[in-house]
Amino acid sequence: MATTEAVTLDPREFRNVLNGLKGLDQSANRDMRLKSEEIANRIMVPAIKSSISNFAPSYADKLNRSIRTGRDRIPSVKIGLSNRTYSGGASTNMLRFGTIKGQYLSRSGRTQFWAEGNRPGWTQAADNDYAEPAFAAWVNEAEKIVNNWNRGSDY
Repeated sequence: MATTEAVTLDPREFRNVLNGLKGLDQSANRDMRLKSEEIANRIMVPAIKSSISNFAPSYADKLNRSIRTGRDRIPSVKIGLSNRTYSGGASTNMLRFGTIKGQYLSRSGRTQFWAEGNRPGWTQAADNDYAEPAFAAWVNEAEKIVNNWNRGSDY
């Protein structure tokens, strides 16, 4: 779902939005966190899994299992864990880096060839798929919650 228009938000505006949400009642903030988590699970996670599977099929299963959503007022997704559970002592954070960058030079100075077969760019492809729908869904839910709060709903 790539379009020519991109969602842009000035960091100061984003900070103002978050500060504005702080003014909501605790129940309204809880609802915002729940809706953001639902949006992340419904829109962002499938786009990320699909993108990883297309760009790094050898590591897709491991990386896809490490995806988890955050419970913040803004939809968020975390990918990778730091525990070293894969062959050679690799963590999914290390796998994620290699699938994003491709073949790279490690801190020890050795070239990491295992990532050679991956096509870098899955992060941009995933972003192209989820950014606009997730932002639109979030704005819709935020407006509902703020309107309910302003009308004196159970908050």
